[in-house]
Amino acid sequence: MRLTRQMSEGTGAMMIGDVPGTDAAGFTLAAAEGLLEALQLPSVTRFSEVSGSAPHLAIAVHRRWGAAIDLISVDEKGAFPREAVEWVAPYVAALEQAGISSPHIRVITRAQDLAPSQLLSNLVGFGDIHRVKFLAPVLAACLMPGGGMLVDIRKGSGGYPFLKPFGETTLLDQREEDGAPVHRIALRVDGSKTAPEPRTTVEEPTREETNTQEDWAEIATRLAGANGFYREGGEHAMLFIERSDTLVVTFDNLDIAMEKRDDKRPWGFAFIEKQGWSMLGVTAAGWTWFRDPWVYAQFDALKKQGFFKRFKRVVFYGASMGGYGACAFSSACPGADVLAISPQSTLDKALVPFETRYVTAWNRDFSGKYGDAAKVSAKAGRVTLIYDPYEPLDAGHVNRFTGKNVVKLRASLLGHRLGSSLQQMGILSPIVLGALNGTLTEAEFYDKLRARKGFARYQNELFKRAVEKGHPELARRLGRWVLTRGDNRAIRKRLDKL
Repeated sequence: MRLTRQMSEGTGAMMIGDVPGTDAAGFTLAAAEGLLEALQLPSVTRFSEVSGSAPHLAIAVHRRWGAAIDLISVDEKGAFPREAVEWVAPYVAALEQAGISSPHIRVITRAQDLAPSQLLSNLVGFGDIHRVKFLAPVLAACLMPGGGMLVDIRKGSGGYPFLKPFGETTLLDQREEDGAPVHRIALRVDGSKTAPEPRTTVEEPTREETNTQEDWAEIATRLAGANGFYREGGEHAMLFIERSDTLVVTFDNLDIAMEKRDDKRPWGFAFIEKQGWSMLGVTAAGWTWFRDPWVYAQFDALKKQGFFKRFKRVVFYGASMGGYGACAFSSACPGADVLAISPQSTLDKALVPFETRYVTAWNRDFSGKYGDAAKVSAKAGRVTLIYDPYEPLDAGHVNRFTGKNVVKLRASLLGHRLGSSLQQMGILSPIVLGALNGTLTEAEFYDKLRARKGFARYQNELFKRAVEKGHPELARRLGRWVLTRGDNRAIRKRLDKL
């Protein structure tokens, strides 16, 4: 796409006239500008981003008012880690690509540097993905009388009661994810009040707030039973449940399992249990990519003891970080099959200089026999990789898998979290079942993927790409085809603009 540059009035900064794409909050630049119009905000001199999802909104605010942009680098607990969180680097790159110069951008890595902002963005963040209560200190420092915040609130998260003392909320939009309604709201702080002070006293934690590892140890020990085992080693743990002569080895972030899933079970647990298969669940207390000598030693020991030879079929299974784990540690069981959804191959910057995500794990050692998943998975049987080829970082990792045992299944325009999309379409379970039991063919996969034609996210992405590639008539034809078969609010609005 040809980019034209123009001088930004008021700031003197060079700006790119056309910013393509949709950010993680679902905004195009035009949509972000439209939202600002609808909100009828007073002048915004400072914009703060806390979840890393809305760079187009930041660009729109800066272009409209010349606002300073604060990127608040807090983790899912609301704490400031030593290094900037993973979304900061690509966010800064997006702002700079849009012509916003560095003097207008601050990366906030200390609580004492927080400053009041007229508008704070917390979309696809605290209240949706993470617990909103952890954001209290940031809100107390940044929300100012007359200011506001954009936030996504998932039903059952407790977000509305938490936000009530800060001001009034207005529903902007709503969607459904993983079976739960998610509301997009605008919070306006009462001009006559200040935001509530964060809690400073130490209170006895509730059961839900007790240590995740301790809670999981109790659950896992019970699940293992007499014939299984549960082992802990610092940041990681292993749970083995014996059921049959088929073993599925899964990899998961324990924080997600304990905080986001009602059953508090690792990745794939219920599905594997339903099939009556045995399971070896490897869990990490955070975003570690399983780079830990304890994990290596456990797989070395299991291989030496002949653990995997007890089973007729062994499959390693995971998504994203778990997909990396599945590919990397499959080398402990040569001949085992692998199913990985949107996996990384490594986070070694010398091997994947294109990778800008996951800053939190960049300093971990990705060397050794379980290091480069693209190489060590060559010892596996069939390695099935499901990914979106239009996600450049995901595609970059998958392209590094060049073995003859690799089968690449393209789920175009469904994004990095395509597992969620496949689940919403009702085709994740049969695809995973076929891959895990070894019967899934490429033809069967693409036949099931035809269900995306009626899936709103896929329709929206297809429509958007047609417009961005300069094919408005194709976009109109697609829009009319979609709307004659049902309603798609996003396409209906975009079609009206066309």
